Amino acid sequence: MITLDIDSMRALTVIAECGGVTRAAKRLNLSQSAVSHKMKRLEGRLNRNLFTRIDGKLVFSADGEKLLDYARRLVRLHDEACASFHQSDLAGELRLGITEDVSAPGMAHILSSFSTSFPNVSLTSRVAHTPELMRWLQAGEIDMALIEVFESDLLATDHALGRQQIVWLQAEDFVLDTARPIPFVTYHRDCFYKAWAERALGELGLSLCVVFECPSIEGMVNAVRSGLGIGLVNLGVLDQRHAGSRRTDSRGLKVDNSVLPAPPAIQHVARFSSGISTRQMEKLLEAIETELVTQP
Repeated sequence: MITLDIDSMRALTVIAECGGVTRAAKRLNLSQSAVSHKMKRLEGRLNRNLFTRIDGKLVFSADGEKLLDYARRLVRLHDEACASFHQSDLAGELRLGITEDVSAPGMAHILSSFSTSFPNVSLTSRVAHTPELMRWLQAGEIDMALIEVFESDLLATDHALGRQQIVWLQAEDFVLDTARPIPFVTYHRDCFYKAWAERALGELGLSLCVVFECPSIEGMVNAVRSGLGIGLVNLGVLDQRHAGSRRTDSRGLKVDNSVLPAPPAIQHVARFSSGISTRQMEKLLEAIETELVTQP
């Protein structure tokens, strides 16, 4: 009789979420060899190959996809059962604002697990860009925001979640002509990446001209790939989306490291409307730091 242990099922779902064994191992706080061993043992129990390689990339086989569907349901039911015997007295309301780069499946899983573990906390989430989230915080429309800020703009009350780098992204065949305004692809009119680019280029006697605005990173990267212009992107988010998506890859793109000024580092932070965190916020941040920040 075949038996499926919950740890292996969880590892399988995390591999799917992270796009590979290496990232999954970091999320699970295990070694890569330990996760690989779990998968080999699982394949042995089922006498099925769960993975295959296409163009050098590890992907799920048909049997792997079939098992993944069951694994997701098993893990969800397991966690719900455990949570039902570990109810918390934590209660209240928590209104969260997040940027698109953290509204991926990993964050969705965290929010779902939090709601299951703390059923008496009313959690609502809204997705927007950092400037909009900042306005909502100041207006008291949300209680906590997960945002990006330049390190020079950090507040003493911010809760740092991780340091990342933004880069100039352009098509491989894009020709940069600094004698003319630089065609720029941006997320939106108030994008703080764009505001930095205007200042930095202005100091060098250069200027930019916005040629395309798109609120999603997918659309923005596709515009850059097509050669419409050059853009600023979070390198970590770009790498993560390429690793976890079958539709998106880095072909046709390159990072400029020579002509344009080097962008500053950014910090992912949690910022609070009142300047201090509540118990509800602290519990959610614990879950985020355990699950999300361990990813590269």
